Amino acid sequence: MMKSMTAFGRGEAAGAGCQLTVEIRTLNHRFLDVHLRLPRSLLMLEDRLRQLISSHIARGRVELSVALTYIGQSSRSLVVDAHLLQEAAAILTELQETFGLPEPWGWEQLLRFPEVITLQETTPGDTEALWSVLSAAGHQALEVVEAMRRREGDYLRGELLTHLQRVLDQVEVIELRASTVPEAYRDKLLARLAQLLPASAPVDPQRLAQEVALLADRADITEELARLRSHVEQFQQAMVAAGPCGRKLDFLLQEMNREVNTIGSKATDALISQAVISVKTDLERLREQVQNIE
Repeated sequence: MMKSMTAFGRGEAAGAGCQLTVEIRTLNHRFLDVHLRLPRSLLMLEDRLRQLISSHIARGRVELSVALTYIGQSSRSLVVDAHLLQEAAAILTELQETFGLPEPWGWEQLLRFPEVITLQETTPGDTEALWSVLSAAGHQALEVVEAMRRREGDYLRGELLTHLQRVLDQVEVIELRASTVPEAYRDKLLARLAQLLPASAPVDPQRLAQEVALLADRADITEELARLRSHVEQFQQAMVAAGPCGRKLDFLLQEMNREVNTIGSKATDALISQAVISVKTDLERLREQVQNIE
């Protein structure tokens, strides 16, 4: 099913002494490009989170952020290094006795030692319980993203079909006109020769037929038109196939452009040239839309 690469989703879950809010934003990208912003206490779950994302999204830039709120406890706590505290007290006592300081040391001097007391972020419960909460919030956000990507994909499918039909319409114009080009060239050549040659010098029918056949061969676009129609048919099939199709659609558009450019270079007719320009315009619009498809 066709899906867009642009969407936004949000999910929340609580447990393991905390509440987690996951926000996911997806954007266009040639490949899967995942960017995570996690609290330090959740960094050990980064690999699992990447696997969760890749199991739902095949292509696009994914920006995921997680907000953590503790339930019934502070997000930070004071931690005392008891061993360091004992060493600091022993040093201060030794200094006082060695130098005979008149006043004993107090807590103020003791706490001036760096890292005796530090402020640390609280670590939630065990890893598995925390992953259960994070995966629940992540799945919820991904479901919202998936639904939005599908809705946008349905809209893009309609846009693609519109431009694709315009391409087919112009292909029919080209095919019809191409069938009349040799005869039109023959008439034009006869008229030109009538102007240049005297009436007493008739045109050699065999030589005229050779010239017309030569032009018809050089301007023959039958194979290009057949390949172009084949690419259009494959494009239509890819749009309704299961799984991501954006890269295949982009490749098929490149092949369509290749055939259209060849047709344009062979065309010696103004109407065919105009139809080629119209086709290239719609192919460019198709290309712009395909850039948004997973």
